[in-house]
Amino acid sequence: MRNAADTCDGLDGRTPSGPVVEMAPDVPALRVFYVYLSAGCNLHCRHCWITPTFVHGKPVPAECLDFERLKGAVAEAKPMGLMAAKLTGGEPTLHPEFRRVVDFLAAEGLDISMETNATRIDRELAVHLREKAKVSRVAVSLDSPEEEQHDRFRGVKGAFAAAVRGIGHLAAAGFRPQIIMSVYRENAGRIEELIELAMRLGAGAVKFNPVTPSGRGAEIHRQGLALSFDELMALIHRIRGPLQDRYPIHLNAMVPPAMSTVKELLRYGGNGAGCHVRHILGLLGTGEMALCGIGRNIPELCFGKLGRDSLREVWMNHPVLRQMRKDMAGPFPGVCGDCLHAGRCMTHCLAQNYEFTGKLVNVSPLCAEAERRGMFPPTRRISWGKEKTGA
Repeated sequence: MRNAADTCDGLDGRTPSGPVVEMAPDVPALRVFYVYLSAGCNLHCRHCWITPTFVHGKPVPAECLDFERLKGAVAEAKPMGLMAAKLTGGEPTLHPEFRRVVDFLAAEGLDISMETNATRIDRELAVHLREKAKVSRVAVSLDSPEEEQHDRFRGVKGAFAAAVRGIGHLAAAGFRPQIIMSVYRENAGRIEELIELAMRLGAGAVKFNPVTPSGRGAEIHRQGLALSFDELMALIHRIRGPLQDRYPIHLNAMVPPAMSTVKELLRYGGNGAGCHVRHILGLLGTGEMALCGIGRNIPELCFGKLGRDSLREVWMNHPVLRQMRKDMAGPFPGVCGDCLHAGRCMTHCLAQNYEFTGKLVNVSPLCAEAERRGMFPPTRRISWGKEKTGA
């Protein structure tokens, strides 16, 4: 599932409870931890942008976030506005104290979501996550409706059968898991079959993430197996238009709002409009504080280490974060500076921007290519509106 294309949700406008520390006017609240519990994974996926260590299904304590450091981070962050934690990895269930972690986060009153390959989810764990830990949302990777294709992509025989069993246990426990399909040329023709399988398994949504040229995904791009700009845009509009019209399950594929049709904007609203990274801090399995999982491969996007550096000081004053916030306040570069949607899109996925351009706040690769081809929608330009009104 690991693609640089995700956002935080589920906060529902809530405000933190308990004492709140005073923050500088230009420092936003820290709302969400992205907790990369394990730097290892029991699968060896061809596309993974984080490139976790392949650990053959066995927990490796040295690859996992120290529980006491996590506790300290939560204690320090709650007065700064912390309300939620997304558990991911690698594979989060590989953490030797996984249940202790989720029970602790639940006891702290945090909204918990989780990304997993589901291969290690049995009936009892699914019930525990639902009834005791009160995990609100679970997303599961499934890249093909066909076993051999999924297993080949995931690098381990039996991964499909184990994932399907895990999804079944989650659904039986009361979850309606989101299925995430990482799309490239070899599986792009099977998305409808995947949607139908997801519905049979009791999923509540299907999300489609194109394979990005990050981590292991770079090889897929070098092999010419990634979707081209034209293929990607056609797929996105097909998913968010005709397929969503046809299927009752929620479907989505992230795209900058300027590249959405009017119907898509009305249908999806602000869902997936841009990155909420101003309110997110990643905690890697190494204990490092990072922008998100991209910090595993890009050291300059790591900001300090739990147990050694003050989380509050990092959040308030790290130069990368301060510059990012300044840049996200605008004016925005390139075509983003002339875009009606810039204020809520804020250049979309900052991790992808950095991979492509070396800058966090920069024109999204999709919008940049559309601009280069003369395909950026003129009606999304501020200057177009001024020309029409004579302003």
